[in-house]
Amino acid sequence: MREQKKMEQILADRTPTEAEARAYLACARRYFTGFEREARAHLKHVDKELEKLYQLQFNLTAERGVAQRRVEATQGVLSSIEELDDR
Repeated sequence: MREQKKMEQILADRTPTEAEARAYLACARRYFTGFEREARAHLKHVDKELEKLYQLQFNLTAERGVAQRRVEATQGVLSSIEELDDR
Protein backbone atom coordinates (compact mmCIF):
# COMPACT_ATOMS: atom_id res chain seq x y z
CA MET A 1 0.00 0.00 0.00
CA ARG A 2 2.83 2.35 0.88
CA GLU A 3 4.51 1.85 -2.50
CA GLN A 4 1.17 2.23 -4.29
CA LYS A 5 0.43 5.53 -2.57
CA LYS A 6 3.99 6.70 -3.21
CA MET A 7 3.67 5.94 -6.93
CA GLU A 8 0.26 7.60 -7.12
CA GLN A 9 1.78 10.76 -5.64
CA ILE A 10 4.73 10.63 -8.02
CA LEU A 11 2.38 10.24 -10.98
CA ALA A 12 0.25 13.14 -9.79
CA ASP A 13 3.35 15.35 -9.54
CA ARG A 14 5.54 14.18 -12.40
CA THR A 15 6.79 11.29 -14.51
CA PRO A 16 8.56 8.67 -12.36
CA THR A 17 12.25 8.08 -12.86
CA GLU A 18 13.37 4.77 -14.27
CA ALA A 19 14.62 3.70 -10.83
CA GLU A 20 11.29 4.61 -9.19
CA ALA A 21 9.35 2.73 -11.86
CA ARG A 22 11.57 -0.35 -11.47
CA ALA A 23 11.26 -0.24 -7.67
CA TYR A 24 7.49 0.02 -7.93
CA LEU A 25 7.27 -2.84 -10.44
CA ALA A 26 9.53 -5.03 -8.29
CA CYS A 27 7.29 -4.36 -5.29
CA ALA A 28 4.15 -5.13 -7.33
CA ARG A 29 5.77 -8.33 -8.66
CA ARG A 30 6.59 -9.52 -5.13
CA TYR A 31 3.07 -8.70 -3.97
CA PHE A 32 1.28 -10.51 -6.79
CA THR A 33 3.70 -13.47 -6.86
CA GLY A 34 2.37 -14.49 -3.45
CA PHE A 35 -1.21 -14.30 -4.69
CA GLU A 36 -0.35 -16.34 -7.76
CA ARG A 37 1.33 -19.02 -5.64
CA GLU A 38 -1.72 -19.13 -3.35
CA ALA A 39 -4.12 -19.30 -6.31
CA ARG A 40 -2.12 -22.10 -7.95
CA ALA A 41 -2.11 -24.10 -4.70
CA HIS A 42 -5.87 -23.62 -4.39
CA LEU A 43 -6.40 -24.68 -8.00
CA LYS A 44 -4.27 -27.80 -7.42
CA HIS A 45 -6.33 -28.65 -4.33
CA VAL A 46 -9.63 -28.14 -6.15
CA ASP A 47 -8.42 -30.27 -9.08
CA LYS A 48 -7.54 -33.10 -6.68
CA GLU A 49 -10.96 -32.86 -5.04
CA LEU A 50 -12.65 -32.92 -8.45
CA GLU A 51 -10.62 -36.00 -9.40
CA LYS A 52 -11.84 -37.76 -6.27
CA LEU A 53 -15.40 -36.67 -7.01
CA TYR A 54 -15.26 -37.87 -10.63
CA GLN A 55 -13.87 -41.23 -9.50
CA LEU A 56 -16.59 -41.53 -6.86
CA GLN A 57 -19.25 -40.68 -9.44
CA PHE A 58 -17.81 -43.26 -11.85
CA ASN A 59 -17.74 -45.93 -9.14
CA LEU A 60 -21.27 -45.15 -7.95
CA THR A 61 -22.58 -45.21 -11.52
CA ALA A 62 -21.03 -48.65 -12.03
CA GLU A 63 -22.38 -49.84 -8.68
CA ARG A 64 -25.84 -48.58 -9.59
CA GLY A 65 -25.68 -50.51 -12.85
CA VAL A 66 -24.86 -53.71 -10.97
CA ALA A 67 -27.69 -53.11 -8.50
CA GLN A 68 -30.13 -52.41 -11.35
CA ARG A 69 -29.17 -55.67 -13.08
CA ARG A 70 -29.67 -57.54 -9.79
CA VAL A 71 -33.14 -56.02 -9.42
CA GLU A 72 -34.02 -57.05 -12.96
CA ALA A 73 -32.67 -60.58 -12.42
CA THR A 74 -34.56 -61.05 -9.16
CA GLN A 75 -37.73 -59.65 -10.70
CA GLY A 76 -37.39 -62.27 -13.43
CA VAL A 77 -37.05 -65.03 -10.87
CA LEU A 78 -39.96 -63.70 -8.83
CA SER A 79 -42.14 -63.50 -11.96
CA SER A 80 -41.29 -67.11 -12.79
CA ILE A 81 -42.16 -68.18 -9.24
CA GLU A 82 -45.49 -66.37 -9.47
CA GLU A 83 -46.27 -68.11 -12.77
CA LEU A 84 -45.46 -71.51 -11.25
CA ASP A 85 -47.48 -70.74 -8.15
CA ASP A 86 -50.53 -69.71 -10.22
CA ARG A 87 -50.68 -73.09 -11.96
